[in-house]
Amino acid sequence: MFRQTLRILASALVLAMALPAAAKAPSAQVAVLATLHQLHATTPAYSFEALGQTIERLRPDVLCVELQPDDLQHRPAEATKQEYPRVVYPLIDRHHYRVYAMEPAEPAYSDILKPYIEAGHDFSVREPEQAEAFSRYSDGAYTGLQTYWTSPARVNDAVTDSVLRAKHELQQAMVGDGERTGWERWNRQFLGVILQAVKENPGKRIVVIVGAEHGYWLRGHLAQASGVQLLDTAELLRAPAAKPIQRAGRAGVPTA
Repeated sequence: MFRQTLRILASALVLAMALPAAAKAPSAQVAVLATLHQLHATTPAYSFEALGQTIERLRPDVLCVELQPDDLQHRPAEATKQEYPRVVYPLIDRHHYRVYAMEPAEPAYSDILKPYIEAGHDFSVREPEQAEAFSRYSDGAYTGLQTYWTSPARVNDAVTDSVLRAKHELQQAMVGDGERTGWERWNRQFLGVILQAVKENPGKRIVVIVGAEHGYWLRGHLAQASGVQLLDTAELLRAPAAKPIQRAGRAGVPTA
């Protein structure tokens, strides 16, 4: 009787240990896709057309986009983020992706950005020569990068990330705490939305469409996040292209 009781208890223990593993949701695949905003127009290898082909090549189930929630509803004209009316909105309509807006609505939007912008302005007034020197440095970095960007993969590789990481490290050192804090808060806002999408879409592929300067920060933090299988975007884009999938159903825009 005692041995039988032990066997029952052992079986119950094994079952109890197996249940959490069985119940654990599969990780979401996440690919961070860097965009160039208006510079797609002057980067032949990563034109607006090439961006559209690249998004489709990554075969997302879900998109996280660099927009406010109202932008997804009203789709305003974009002077800087021209990829949205020209590329992203048409793809959302065609493929019916589920979409998450990473930028917050007001008042959180201004709460993060206003002091960040003011820090840059104060620096240009306080140290005009340094501000001008940094502007020349930044312009030169982008001139070099545009020469280097001979494919979408290169826009998303470690070389581009390292150049833009160095640019922001110098910018923060020169401008000070306002720049450092603002950049961190803005990126953490994006990260929070991505992790929400991960939680709500286990086992799905999420493509994060974001300006290239955010790429290194988001990749670094997503690599440490639980429930995330971070994909190497550059390697995916170097691989042979798969046939695109036509998706049915309506586009979903989460409101929470």
